Amino acid sequence: MSNQINNQTNNKINYKNNLGTLKIRNIITYSGKLIYNDSGDYILLSPTLSVNISTILKKTICWHHNDTNLRVLKGCKIYYQEEGHLIKKLDDKYGISSYHINGLDLENVLFHLVGDYLDIEIGSIAMDENVGLGVEKLDDGEK
Repeated sequence: MSNQINNQTNNKINYKNNLGTLKIRNIITYSGKLIYNDSGDYILLSPTLSVNISTILKKTICWHHNDTNLRVLKGCKIYYQEEGHLIKKLDDKYGISSYHINGLDLENVLFHLVGDYLDIEIGSIAMDENVGLGVEKLDDGEK
């Protein structure tokens, strides 16, 4: 967190890192029950929204500035909190790839929290440019 410049005017947060200063306009909090679907995607389900966290991460990693601020909370406990360059890294032992920020494995944390109600806070320039990415409104009957 020492890289963060405490300047939060006009909903913009400035981050200083080795790539220069990036302006992340919004950090969005999604809440719901985390599921892992048959396609291998992590989805947060609430009564009104379905948020495909995997879609957000896939789009972010392909963006030219993929610095990301991400925090995973269950109640008051923080399970993951990192800001930095989002990468997808291959695990040589198991032959699977997963998302990492600053060398810390995000997908390992998410996998162990499947079935729990979480708050996931995500901020990235890719999300600023693609508002609503991975978010689907549910009808009243869907859950």
